[in-house]
Amino acid sequence: MCPLSYTISVNYFTFFYRFHGIYWPAFLLAAKLELPKCLLCHSHWTVDGEKMSKSKNNVVSPSDREQIYSTDGLRYFLLREGVAHSDGNYSDTKVIRILNSELADTLGNLLSRCCSNSLNPNQVFPKIDSEAFQTIASMDVTKKLIESVIGLPDTCQQHYSDFNFYKVVDATIATLHIANLFFETLKPWELRKNVNSLNELNVVLHITMESLRICSIILQPIIPNLTEHILNKLNIHKDERFWSFTKYHSWNNNNFETVNLSSNKPMIFKRIILEEEKKKKQKS
Repeated sequence: MCPLSYTISVNYFTFFYRFHGIYWPAFLLAAKLELPKCLLCHSHWTVDGEKMSKSKNNVVSPSDREQIYSTDGLRYFLLREGVAHSDGNYSDTKVIRILNSELADTLGNLLSRCCSNSLNPNQVFPKIDSEAFQTIASMDVTKKLIESVIGLPDTCQQHYSDFNFYKVVDATIATLHIANLFFETLKPWELRKNVNSLNELNVVLHITMESLRICSIILQPIIPNLTEHILNKLNIHKDERFWSFTKYHSWNNNNFETVNLSSNKPMIFKRIILEEEKKKKQKS
């Protein structure tokens, strides 16, 4: 584990090792300056399996891609696919597939569904009835989600400490997949139709929103703008967005009161549709 206070990040080529691992520390010693605590060595990015080269005209411009995928979208892909021990392969097709699948569908769509007017007409992060919670908490899918949410912070904290950002994403997305499964299994749209099931509906919405809250806090270093949007929508106070608040679970808090959601739109990441797809849809 490397201390974050003073870490040098370098490419894994021997030339860079030599400069950053031998020459630069020697310069610092001579100048009586603090030495780095860690040397983090990382790999290259290739494009469609080939080395980036001006002669091949395949150099990817981050500023150009940021205009297409957003800053957070590009950050997410690079930190999700970039690993220290092997080259990352950049592909626009892969970027679009991952961002649509994970940011638009798995994360964004879950927020949109539990904040929809049809399921949540009062636009609240609802207080839960203890009896209804015990009933739903006894279900296997709920147990699986709660267990995943509770264990996620410690798992991701270790991954962050080891600079394994892709493992943070993998673990968080896995939890969000379970949250989506929970939502689909409990069918809140059916609960909404029965006035006698509104307490159960509130439990489903509450557990889903609480899962989104914790996952969003964990993903803040990776997608700061998108997670800010989610936490704003859930009306989470800015002083309650620190890591320590991932260890708090509102379903265990008998003093939790209903929170009004903000009026912000719940869509956080719009699916990326290429011009070719747009033309096909227009023709059909």
